[in-house]
Amino acid sequence: MILIPLKLKTMYTQLAKFITDRVAIADEQLQVILSHFKPLTLKKNEVINIMGQPARRMYFVNKGCLRVYFLKADGGEVTRRFAFENTFSTSLTSFISGEPLTEFTTAIETTELLYIPRDDFYRLLDVIPAWEKFYRYYLEFAYVNNTKRLQSFATQDAAERYKLLLKENPHYVLRLSNKLVANYLSISPEALSRLKSKI
Repeated sequence: MILIPLKLKTMYTQLAKFITDRVAIADEQLQVILSHFKPLTLKKNEVINIMGQPARRMYFVNKGCLRVYFLKADGGEVTRRFAFENTFSTSLTSFISGEPLTEFTTAIETTELLYIPRDDFYRLLDVIPAWEKFYRYYLEFAYVNNTKRLQSFATQDAAERYKLLLKENPHYVLRLSNKLVANYLSISPEALSRLKSKI
């Protein structure tokens, strides 16, 4: 049983299910892991990472959506990824290396999170083998997704990228504004509207 306030139980149950769906873990060890996560609610457009500082938290999205993006030299924004419900999110390069952040993370709608501090995250890796196995799953998942995204930009035109998005992540198009979807695909909102009218 998760020993937390009743109003937060659903949040932790969601995280527990996400972990146990991916790795086998003793309940006692799972409770230890969950005890290191703390709740955080973000308002729409609230930023949770500060440029120039290292990423010190790993987030789990219970409800809502995070957008991870960086700025080009001309000030234009480039969306790297979105994290919807039942997704872990952090600026992984900074989280691993301890180097300063080079990207922003912001909530695109009211978002309910659970987060674990970096020091606690790594301490658990040393004492709970199932958590280390889960982390390996997370790293492999992130690597595959990032590689596929890079490959799509190198080998596909805008129409092909949009069709792939509809196939693999249709909720992006349903829940996000045209502006955000277009930015993620690296095309103009006008170009996205033209694609939508043809497909």
